[in-house]
Amino acid sequence: MLTGRTWVGVALGLAMGAALGAVLLVTRGATPRHQGHGATTVPAGSVLPAPGPGEVDLGAERSNAIVRATRAVAPAVVAVNVVQQQTYRTPQMEMLERFGLVPRRDQFRYVQNLGSGVIVSADGLVVTNNHVVENAIQVLVTLSDGRRHQAVVLDRVERYDLAVLRIQAENLPVASLAHSDSLQIGEWAIAIGSPYGYLLADTQPTVTVGVISATNRDIKSQRHEVPYLGMIQTDAAINPGNSGGPLVNTRGEVVGINTFIFSDDGGGSVGLGFAVPASRVAAVIDEILTYGHYREARVGLSLRALDAVDVMSLRLTDPVGAYVEEVEADSAAWRAGLRQGDIIREIEGLRLDQSDAIYRFYYNARVGDRMRFKAERDGRIFDGEIVLAEE
Repeated sequence: MLTGRTWVGVALGLAMGAALGAVLLVTRGATPRHQGHGATTVPAGSVLPAPGPGEVDLGAERSNAIVRATRAVAPAVVAVNVVQQQTYRTPQMEMLERFGLVPRRDQFRYVQNLGSGVIVSADGLVVTNNHVVENAIQVLVTLSDGRRHQAVVLDRVERYDLAVLRIQAENLPVASLAHSDSLQIGEWAIAIGSPYGYLLADTQPTVTVGVISATNRDIKSQRHEVPYLGMIQTDAAINPGNSGGPLVNTRGEVVGINTFIFSDDGGGSVGLGFAVPASRVAAVIDEILTYGHYREARVGLSLRALDAVDVMSLRLTDPVGAYVEEVEADSAAWRAGLRQGDIIREIEGLRLDQSDAIYRFYYNARVGDRMRFKAERDGRIFDGEIVLAEE
């Protein structure tokens, strides 16, 4: 289930609502046995000789690019423990309210959630997912070395499912953000986080490895909306509690923030995980640090894709475009000359040939952006430019 949305077969990396049963099998007094001819027993505490000339140093061979990348980033990965306030209504109360027997009143409960995050600056900036800290009244960040710090939520961006926190601490490990636009399909991908962290007795993060399965992936919901655009897809296992943790390349750079998975009925990973690209993360951080909050761009425009009825009733020769249902007075769209009933044919040279293209227009909108468009009114084509302002 995605926060605020209904999905079929989709589970967020953070799905902590149900308690999980764990069976811990502990074997006591077990002694490793080496079978076969010529087996050599090494007494406890003895030191193996260093490899001679021409021999392979197995220790050095094991320290491959994945190991080195993990060493570089894992110390900066944190567990994010959250107490959230949720609104709920019982069927009994709804029935009483329906018949006017009691006044309508929201009921609240407090629940605990757990996700992951990554420290991206020496002064304590932590990036995680919005759904991890949404409605939080308390956020506690636990470092891999066991230190715990209260965190302040600087801002949340629901559109991108990102949140930026700050902790007050010294000598913090820091992970570097990569230019995720340079990712190659098939290259190694390392997911680091705290899956099922409430079942573990220590604070070290968990590492899983896969590849970059796809880039710039758009995800549709049941209603054919596009709630996530331009995502990184990976088959590295991402499980409940991994949300907000980093996806890392073999250079030890954060290429994305793990966000959600497709799953089976059991809620586990099936090799379809998705991460917000690091370039988008960097843009959000820069906006928050520069302006104190993330500035939401307001277009002031309500659009829908043209359908067959529109084409017939409006006698259109071109069925591709978006119908302007409403334009807010004195909005960016109004100042650009758009009015109700106009048909937008192109934005930034891209034809609006499907509803996804319309959603992309809103999804990528940022304050200060200039968006050129081509529109039609009463059979006349005209050009314009929308200068996006803060909401």
